Amino acid sequence: MQRVAKFSRYLPDFGWAPVVVAGEVIPGRATDGSLAREVGHVRVVRTPARSISTAVARVIRPFKKLRRSKSAADGRGAEARAPVATHVRPPLSGRIARWLGVPDDAAYWIRPAVGAAIELGKREEAGVVLASGPPFSVTIAGARVAKSLGVPLVVDMRDHWRDNPAARWPTDWHRRRSEALERRVMGAADVVLAVSDPIADEARSMGAKDVRVLPNGFDPTDLPARRPKSTGPLRVAFMGKVYFGHSDPSAFLEAVARTRASGSEVAFDFVGSCSPDVKAHAAALELEGAVCFHDYLPHREALEVVSRADLGLVLIDDRPGAKASLTGKLFEYLGMGLPILVCGPEDGAAASLVRETRAGTIAKAGDVADISRALTECANAKRRGEPLADVDPRTVAAYDRRALTRRLAAILAEVVEGPESVSGVPSG
Repeated sequence: MQRVAKFSRYLPDFGWAPVVVAGEVIPGRATDGSLAREVGHVRVVRTPARSISTAVARVIRPFKKLRRSKSAADGRGAEARAPVATHVRPPLSGRIARWLGVPDDAAYWIRPAVGAAIELGKREEAGVVLASGPPFSVTIAGARVAKSLGVPLVVDMRDHWRDNPAARWPTDWHRRRSEALERRVMGAADVVLAVSDPIADEARSMGAKDVRVLPNGFDPTDLPARRPKSTGPLRVAFMGKVYFGHSDPSAFLEAVARTRASGSEVAFDFVGSCSPDVKAHAAALELEGAVCFHDYLPHREALEVVSRADLGLVLIDDRPGAKASLTGKLFEYLGMGLPILVCGPEDGAAASLVRETRAGTIAKAGDVADISRALTECANAKRRGEPLADVDPRTVAAYDRRALTRRLAAILAEVVEGPESVSGVPSG
């Protein structure tokens, strides 16, 4: 939720006073206190999260423990399984939750959030509702609040809803219900913001009247100075979470093994949450000395690891809807001046951005040979002392979070006061 946090941080600079309604922190979920401190001046009202998957997990936990105990007694524990390459599957609780909640895991949060937001909006005399998803339950809640308060609605789509490559509906009824909800929200919105053109196209096809592309970006105040070593292996860093059906690292790990076997040294830092299957796959490829799994780190600590890399990695599976992906980490790589390796759709938004900014190299998603080719070329360039990219600073500057927030403030002014207000941003 960096996008929302950064908007909240900088909107007061442009005359807007954001008040945030959000769910309570879910126990066990990773949180970043440094981001929270950045928006300490912003009022946040917390409502019960009502996470469906968390509730399901509590119910099934005793049964899972019983099954593990039985497997251990039968000599079929985790140590008996051979490591295999696999897509990262959602946990059982998440798969069950898909049956119970439409459009997502936060569906039961909508009712308490709407009640709290309406009460707050009346008291604070809110001028506009900004609702950002996923989870898209937030946008449903936002539409109800805006209607009740009689104020404009701005919906911010950080990802596909209908065309999300990670969406796996258990039945056609669930899919149709989700699409009906999306049409209702898109039709109610005065303006829909989208982080990329393909997401904007989806919003229009689902009935949005006015769609603007407002991409993700980077905050220069977050970014440490780069300090890669001029010698040694080509160091690649990935920052973020591996998503089922969206960013499977198996082909990349196999490409690292192939590249090393051909004589080019490559080291890989994985910063973020990942499945034990990913670590097992790295071990099966005998990459223990070349791959370092840092697990979850606070944002600033994660960026410190990335600052030592020669390449920032973006992983996007080539699946329906994936071409729209413009992950936040890509913009932070750009802001640091870190050359980028996109392993994803060659005609996707991420690849297009890297070409536009001359920021790095593109390799075909899931193609071990092509990824190995890109790694080898970069390793050879490093060995010769050549730059791995020729970044255009003028195009990169447009993605500064403060500049993007200025654009958001102008849009909010327009929906509240009319197009003539764009030149002067009102308080709200």
